[in-house]
Amino acid sequence: MGHGRGFRNMKRKLLIGGVVSAFFLFLALRDVDWPAFRAAFRSVDYGYLALCVVFTMLGHFARSIRWRYMLLTVKRIRIGSLWSATAIAFMVNNLFPARLGEFVRAYAIGRSESISKSAAFATIVYERIIDVFILIVLLWYCLLKIEGPPWLRSSGVVLIVFNVALLALLYLMLRYRQEFAAVLARMCSPLRARARTRVMGWEESFVSGLGVLRDRSALLPIIVYSVPVWGFATLGVYYCLLAINMQQPFLASIILIVVMSLGSMIPSAPAYIGTIQYACIVGLAIYGVDNSSALAYSTMYHATQFFPITLVGLYYAWRSSIRLSEISKKTA
Repeated sequence: MGHGRGFRNMKRKLLIGGVVSAFFLFLALRDVDWPAFRAAFRSVDYGYLALCVVFTMLGHFARSIRWRYMLLTVKRIRIGSLWSATAIAFMVNNLFPARLGEFVRAYAIGRSESISKSAAFATIVYERIIDVFILIVLLWYCLLKIEGPPWLRSSGVVLIVFNVALLALLYLMLRYRQEFAAVLARMCSPLRARARTRVMGWEESFVSGLGVLRDRSALLPIIVYSVPVWGFATLGVYYCLLAINMQQPFLASIILIVVMSLGSMIPSAPAYIGTIQYACIVGLAIYGVDNSSALAYSTMYHATQFFPITLVGLYYAWRSSIRLSEISKKTA
């Protein structure tokens, strides 16, 4: 019964994401000169394209190393396990709807390292907060260098408000742990005893994973490893520009990574179809790149983000004996 309801929810999310993706694809495909689009692929530099893939994968790997410091208050975990769970998560985001990769990431590391999945998920929430703060810094740096569209500056303000509010909520959950648990227990009183026990157990494990907020010794390595996480990702964007013979300044790569990150926050179909294409068109329009060339770039960049990490994630899922049907049930 629960699985049936879960699969119906997944189908509904897939439908909503599909509609959103179709809308952004419509925006991206307007006014495209298709002969010019095809011509953009005739002089691809595959050496630069290989560098794009290498730096993208290095960025993913740096993310798994950074995650290790966020999990120190839960358990000291091997890099291999963290990399495996991270690759599986990216694969799931590329193949399944509703951004379920982060839930599967917590599930995979909990399964392989025998730790609380809720505690692991709490560190992933914290990781997202760190990433949004970095995104805000990059956004404001870009706005100092260029005269971006008004919506870009407004996005920064919205991100700051949301991120600070979320960080404050997590800190209060940790600081007033007993009080929060008491409030949650009263809210769960209408539930059956078994369901109430499960919710309270999840809350206790989740808050225990927030111990990283108090671990000041972990903050410096988290910040240090955030540099290659975002630096390698930006280099991937830059070398993909060179691969398709777009001689743009490096700042264009930073703008693209910011705009694409903002676009990835919009609910869409698996693999961010539609939102990535339109984000690339919007970002490159700042530098006067026409829609056809920008769409060609987005197509090539999207392929470098999809195929390598998806194949690696499928390999680790197979090696860990995690079946796609199992992932479907867990995420449902």
